[in-house]
Amino acid sequence: MAVRDPAFWRRFSVAVHQDEEAQANRPDLKHTDSWLERQRQKESRRACMCWVFWLCFIAVIAGVVIAMLYLKSRGII
Repeated sequence: MAVRDPAFWRRFSVAVHQDEEAQANRPDLKHTDSWLERQRQKESRRACMCWVFWLCFIAVIAGVVIAMLYLKSRGII
């Protein structure tokens, strides 16, 4: 089966050349630039913030309980 369009090979060659240039001009992604790595960093940051929140929350509750016990032992409450 022969190609009947005389400009086919010229267009094909130009398309291949443009594709090769696009591949050469594309910057190589580092591992830290990948989408998956960014998602893992977000998940790690979110987990850290969750732990910080709950530890601070428990510390505030413990502080209130200790203050109440102290004031009750002094007879103020």
